[in-house]
Amino acid sequence: MQPALSILPVIALVLLGHLARRSGVIAAASWPGIEQLGYRVLFPAILLTSIYRSDLSIGRLGPYLAALALAFAGVGLLALMLRRPLRLDGPRSSSLFQAALRFNSLLILAVAAQALPPGALGDLAVAFAFLIPAFNISAIVALTLMPPEIAAPGPRAMQRIASEVLRNPMVLSCVAGLALSLSGLSLPQAILAPLDWLGQGALAVGLLAVGAGIEPRRLWQVDPAMWLGVVLRLAICPAIFLGIALVLGLPAGQVASGLLATAAPGAPVGYILARQMGGNADFYAAIFTWQTIAAAISLPLWLVSTAFLG
Repeated sequence: MQPALSILPVIALVLLGHLARRSGVIAAASWPGIEQLGYRVLFPAILLTSIYRSDLSIGRLGPYLAALALAFAGVGLLALMLRRPLRLDGPRSSSLFQAALRFNSLLILAVAAQALPPGALGDLAVAFAFLIPAFNISAIVALTLMPPEIAAPGPRAMQRIASEVLRNPMVLSCVAGLALSLSGLSLPQAILAPLDWLGQGALAVGLLAVGAGIEPRRLWQVDPAMWLGVVLRLAICPAIFLGIALVLGLPAGQVASGLLATAAPGAPVGYILARQMGGNADFYAAIFTWQTIAAAISLPLWLVSTAFLG
């Protein structure tokens, strides 16, 4: 029950962010800057330090990473396969693809720090080191190859993909963390301490920004594609992971952290990327909003289920 209860402070911060924006305590015009601060500074700091301090033993983490990769690949492929039956255009297809794949890393880290054993946070950080670059590269490719009018990919599209990947702060921080960890270098405390302070701020700022991004007007829609994005992220992805984890016999801690990652709602960064690269940002925001609300019920249920697996 403790893992389920640990999400309550997370929900409280999300609600506080929503109320702060709606009441005008923090002006609506200020939130994009707050989001950029988390996206470009605070979140990269916590990723870099978490990966730097993690045990990168593939022998121990290989099956765990494989289970996560297969679960996310499964829902991503399913989202693409359903494009034609749902008659989605390019921008809506790329946004559904993003909504199926992306998870809110800050929410996951916040819950993991409260509810899971210490080693679980390190396992998640290593998983993020592989998954976040893969997700961002996949999303950039989808957004580039699915414009409003479908066109064959050419050299310009490939250049844009490479440019977006190489300047993405999450990708760069993961690469830096991996490089530092594998190099064996010992960073001085004078460098680690400021990074740790930034990482501590990332959790609160990120959750407040999630709450600020919730738009009630987007909730009352009858759109099968929108609800599919919610179900893919919150139900199908964790179910696939749990099945694979049981077959592979993963330890209880890895099952719990994997369910947390696969059952978490989407990330607001998908909205920013869709807006910048020609995706359907409003469609993504509608899916993301319902994912965040529904996860308040579904995520504790998935975490409680781990008690019966240990």
